[in-house]
Amino acid sequence: MSALPTFEQIRVEQTAHWDAFVALMREYASSDLNNPGLSSIHGDMLHPQERYSGANGQAWLIQCAAQWVGCGAFTTTRETGLAELKRLYVRPPFRGLNASRQLTLHLIKQARAAGFTRMGLSTWRSNTVALALYERMGFTAIPAFKNHPDPDLVYLGMNLTALDAVTPHTP
Repeated sequence: MSALPTFEQIRVEQTAHWDAFVALMREYASSDLNNPGLSSIHGDMLHPQERYSGANGQAWLIQCAAQWVGCGAFTTTRETGLAELKRLYVRPPFRGLNASRQLTLHLIKQARAAGFTRMGLSTWRSNTVALALYERMGFTAIPAFKNHPDPDLVYLGMNLTALDAVTPHTP
């Protein structure tokens, strides 16, 4: 059995990194969205710094051997203490290599370090691979924390103050 590749997480702060983040979101929007017309991703691509920097949140890239593998972010919500996990995307050639799990775990740790006490996310019911990953990492069903017109969204959350939030239980 071959070893899994090593991935490096890079916080998006430089212009070149924002450009890469937007390019990955564009790739995500064109291929992996269940219902692109209902997604806020289009606004995020126009002004990503407004949503994912400073007190509003963070954006991260993941790379392997100087190649962009994927992206992810978290942002504030209307609920005090709740960070929303957003834009988790891994390019198809890197799926199944633990990149999604590593990036999700990194985002959880960063949100906790930024002072958030809970993390929530929404994904499509049909996104069974992602749902399985999130559930293995300790996310559980929570009430909707935002208004969204699509009834096929599933909302999951995690308490970041619990000890397990530091190292979610996944093999």
